[in-house]
Amino acid sequence: MRVFIDTNLWVYQLDRREPEKSAFVRTWLRELAGKHDIVVSTQVLIELRSVLTRKLKPALSWQDTHDALEALAEFEVVPAHANLVLDAHALARAEQLSWFDALIVEAAIRSGCERLYSEDLGNDRRFDALAVINPFVTSN
Repeated sequence: MRVFIDTNLWVYQLDRREPEKSAFVRTWLRELAGKHDIVVSTQVLIELRSVLTRKLKPALSWQDTHDALEALAEFEVVPAHANLVLDAHALARAEQLSWFDALIVEAAIRSGCERLYSEDLGNDRRFDALAVINPFVTSN
């Protein structure tokens, strides 16, 4: 199965301020990668870089940030392009989503994912064939 992983879950994996959450996400991601095809988007890479270098305290070093981005780039990366942006714009209005959430959902839909794992979009929300799952609520 193809699954999309939102930025916040990658951040938890690297954020040592919440050791229990970090340990859970590291184990969960390892198990998920062993069973499913993981997909991210250019937006996830951009947001991850921003969080790791600007919001995380202490910030990750340049090399650790590079290594994290390189690791994510090994998965399938959905590129941002004009049609994705235009469709996300329509989706944001139709589904009352924030702009950045709509971009994530649209990338997951376009890449044929059945599940979008995110802490931000609620649990069990659906966008046609795409199910949003919060791994902290359920371990599907």
